[in-house]
Amino acid sequence: MAGSLHRHKATWRSLIFNRRYLDTGAANPDDPANLSATYVDNDYYLDQLDTSRVSVQDYRELRQFLEGAEPNEAYEGVRALNAIGRIIAPDYGTLEDMAMALDEGFSVAACRRAALAADPVGLLPFSGKIDTAPVTGADKIPATKAVRFYCRPGPGRPVQIGRVRGGLVRPFSWQLIAFDPFMYDEAETTKALTLGSATTVTNPGNMYARPKITIALSAAGAANFTLTNSTTGKVLVLDLSGLGVGVYYIDVAADTFKGSAGANRYASRVSGFITDQWLEPGNNSVTASNTTNVTSVTYTFRGPYA
Repeated sequence: MAGSLHRHKATWRSLIFNRRYLDTGAANPDDPANLSATYVDNDYYLDQLDTSRVSVQDYRELRQFLEGAEPNEAYEGVRALNAIGRIIAPDYGTLEDMAMALDEGFSVAACRRAALAADPVGLLPFSGKIDTAPVTGADKIPATKAVRFYCRPGPGRPVQIGRVRGGLVRPFSWQLIAFDPFMYDEAETTKALTLGSATTVTNPGNMYARPKITIALSAAGAANFTLTNSTTGKVLVLDLSGLGVGVYYIDVAADTFKGSAGANRYASRVSGFITDQWLEPGNNSVTASNTTNVTSVTYTFRGPYA
């Protein structure tokens, strides 16, 4: 699904790839009329981007690998983004400056410092666009969807190849590792529940989403505050009677329940599991019940794609 990322602008930290593309509205990046003359000879050309490699762990016993038996669960692990491109520069000084900026952009040391306050911690977004429906006009120009991967550099700095008589062109290749196999919408989806009633929470992706759930209290809550996802059949019960006024955060991906100051409130879990509060693709019917002194419950997430 991410096979068209190289046809559009993309960003990693302060680096902009394919900056020459105007990339506005339904502009066709293959049309020379949609190129910025300013950056045609001053750009990081992203010629190829492979996002198809996902690791898989198959949790079978060693005997089963040798003899064969019923397979146990298998899980997708990390995803590799492998790129090949070229620096195109207007002069030799700019070429070397762009090469150094590319090194800094993928330096493990620099990325680690840049990601200290990121969410998730340690990972940074690689953002771009992919082609999607509808396709319009005589030229069959597709619409676009803004997406991101959460990554950090794989082997480290890019491979940059200086060549004799290479002129103002410097080929490069780099790899990012997404420590989550999904591609995500660039824009967040936010949905506030209607307290005490079933609310439709729509996951726009085609894979399960792991939301952040924000609970605001005006005073101590009920001992059996309950979140029920009727679509998945999963129920989470929390004891909010020991919590005071404030905002509390459930992070389904991180399996945490914390207060606004970061204090761990996981002990408030009565039954059910935080990691089970994922959202199916499409519509999910979610109900917050026993909502004494709860002023709001809000789901925030990005639609995930395979």
